[in-house]
Amino acid sequence: MATQAANRRTQRERSEESENRLLAAAAEILAREGYAAATLERVGERAGFSRGLASRKYGSKDGLIEAVIARVSSHVHRQIDIAVAGAGSPLEQLLATIDRFADLVVTDTSVRAYFVLFSAMIANALETREAFQAVEERYAERLVSMIEAGRAAGEIDSALDPRTTAYVLGCLQAGLAIEAAMGSASGMEPDTGAVRRHLRAMVRPALIGG
Repeated sequence: MATQAANRRTQRERSEESENRLLAAAAEILAREGYAAATLERVGERAGFSRGLASRKYGSKDGLIEAVIARVSSHVHRQIDIAVAGAGSPLEQLLATIDRFADLVVTDTSVRAYFVLFSAMIANALETREAFQAVEERYAERLVSMIEAGRAAGEIDSALDPRTTAYVLGCLQAGLAIEAAMGSASGMEPDTGAVRRHLRAMVRPALIGG
């Protein structure tokens, strides 16, 4: 029984390792070469496996893309959890979220890959639209929660509607992410520190209000 349990754990670990490698390979291809280049065969080969493994694991390119989307969403929320852990007030938590997101879109390959996919979804009406909507709604709800808490604490202007404010912040972040992805594709790298400083300098007064 102990040997069987050990074998099961080993199989599970192997499966997790292969998935991690496949999704990392997919993100790298997407971020550097675009949506069309991320075929199941190329992803499998880039990950160091047979050409058919990605197809067996995800069934189709849409299945692979949905797995990438889910993985990036979980990754971003984990990173935000870390960022807000040291921030005391709701306003500082919101600013820490914006700051960490700005860092991720410039430095993190998987997040760049997400926004390459996002652009492809809009341009080509991909079947993965619902997967994107679920991710966007989850992130928006997180922003709304922080904005509502900031208003309740008197830190954020009560004239600001939480959902509209979250929408505007989300648009700002998505625009930054798409520009960062375009810059990466052309070999241009933005100054991450400057981007983060400017974002905080612009967003904080807007949230506090006059």
